[in-house]
Amino acid sequence: MSAKVETLFRGDTGQLQRRIAITEKLTPAYFEQEREKIFRRAWLPIGHASDVPDDGSYFVREMPTLRTSLLVTRGQDGQVRAFHNACTHRGNKLVREGSGCSRTLSCGFHGWTFSCEGELLVVTDEAQFRDLDKRVLGLRPVPTEVWEDLIFINVEDEPRESLREWLGEMHDEYHGYFEQHQRAASNRVIVRSNWNLAVNSFTEGYHTLYLHKRSVPDYQGGRINPERHRPFMQLFKRHHRYSAPANPDHKLTPAEALAIKYGRKLIPAFDGDMTGMPPGVNPSRYEHWAFDVVQFFPNAVFLFGNHWHIEIFFWPIDADHTEIVQDLWYYKPRNAGERISHQFFASRGRQVFLEDLNTLEAQHGVLSSGSLTHVQLSQQEMSLQHHYKVVTEMLAEP
Repeated sequence: MSAKVETLFRGDTGQLQRRIAITEKLTPAYFEQEREKIFRRAWLPIGHASDVPDDGSYFVREMPTLRTSLLVTRGQDGQVRAFHNACTHRGNKLVREGSGCSRTLSCGFHGWTFSCEGELLVVTDEAQFRDLDKRVLGLRPVPTEVWEDLIFINVEDEPRESLREWLGEMHDEYHGYFEQHQRAASNRVIVRSNWNLAVNSFTEGYHTLYLHKRSVPDYQGGRINPERHRPFMQLFKRHHRYSAPANPDHKLTPAEALAIKYGRKLIPAFDGDMTGMPPGVNPSRYEHWAFDVVQFFPNAVFLFGNHWHIEIFFWPIDADHTEIVQDLWYYKPRNAGERISHQFFASRGRQVFLEDLNTLEAQHGVLSSGSLTHVQLSQQEMSLQHHYKVVTEMLAEP
C-alpha cells in the first residue's frame, strides 16, 4: 500500500475558504448573531430518550446558550416531550435540577401542579383568580423529536424544517447503533474559549501526531499513512463526517493488553470489524479504520467506533466562554472484567480529552487580541472550512 493516503472527498467543496477571517467571529456582537440565527433555529441534541426510561421520568437540561432551562419528560402515554422549565404562574423553575420520576410536578413557590404531559392540573386557592383558564396555562412546549435515542429540540415555535430535513442523508444511516452502548463516564469543563474554536479543535486529525504524542503516540497512521491523512471525508448541507485511520502496526502497551484481555478493543486499540455496522459508520468501508468524527452542526461532535462512541457538546455561554461536556459510551459489560476494562479506556479517553482542551485558552487569547487576523486551513482541515461556510450562510438568512 502507498505510504501516502489520499482523502476521498464527497460533497460540495466549491465554496469553501482556505483563509478564514477570525477576529470578528470572536466578538460579543458576532456571538449575538450566532445565538439568534444559529442556535435559536437549529435542531440541538440535549440528551437521550433512555435518560427518561419510564412513564413519568424527567430530567432538567440547563441551556446557557439560549438563556433558558428545559424540562424533558416522558408522559404517561410514553411520548418524550420538552418544556421550558418555568411555572406559568410567576416563572419559578418548576424543577430546580437533576432527574426523577413522578406522575405530577409541583412548583415549590405556590404549589401549582402539572402533569408530565405539561397540563396544568392544580392551582392553589383557584377561586381567588379571576378569569383563569387552566387549559391555556400548561407548560410551554418546545418542539421535540427523537432520533436513534437522541433527543433533539428546536426552540422556534414553528421550526423551519423537520429533524429529518435537518439531518439530511444521515437520518437513515445509523439505525440501531446507539442502542448497543451505555454511558460509562462523563466529563464537564468550562473553558475561556469561543465555541467555534472549541468545536474546531475536535473536528480535524491534523493535530494528533503532535498533541497526543505522549498519551497515544502510535494509535493512528503508522507506516502506511505517516501524515495521518483522513481516508474519507463527507460534507453535507450543514453537517460533516470523516473517518480516522488506524495504525495496523500499533504496539499495545502492557496496560492496553491487560484491558483487552478481559474486554474489547476501544480507543486507542481499534476493532475494525464492520459486521452488523449501519452504513453511516465507516461509510467508505476503509480497511484500516479507527473511528469516525461527525459534527452535528452547530455544537455537537460525536466519535463513532466499534463497541464505543463518544459524544461532545459545546454550549457557548458568551463570546469568550464555552461549556464542554464529554460523554463516553461503551458496549454493555457482561462481567467484572469488562467493567474494569471500561475504566482503563475511560481513563485514557479522559487524558486525550484534556490534551484536546489544552490549546483552547491560549489560542483564544491570541486570536481575540487581533494580533492574528486570519487562520490558514489545509485540505485535512476541510471540515473547519465547511463549519465556517455554514455559519456564514445561516447568519445571512433573513
